[in-house]
Amino acid sequence: METRFTINISLQGPGGKITYGKFSLGKDKKEASEIFSQLKGSAEDAPGCSLKIEFLEELMELPIPTGIINCSLDELKENIAIITKEIFRIAHLENGNIDC
Repeated sequence: METRFTINISLQGPGGKITYGKFSLGKDKKEASEIFSQLKGSAEDAPGCSLKIEFLEELMELPIPTGIINCSLDELKENIAIITKEIFRIAHLENGNIDC
């Protein structure tokens, strides 16, 4: 049974959720959890439209939410930079495997 970890970026509005970004964090739960823990935002539900970052564990291709944060546009910019830096570090500097 293969487990993968991903982060989805979505916009929550009156019409529902629109997912528009997905980052693959690989198969290492500890590494993926450490990346998610660095992200900025609030676990509190935001009223109205909001930007959501979901941390998912995909087990047999079924996504299981393990963390959700709401963030502002400025926090989202910082979070994408953090995720990108960490994926680069794992994939290129530590010879890790970040497969989609």
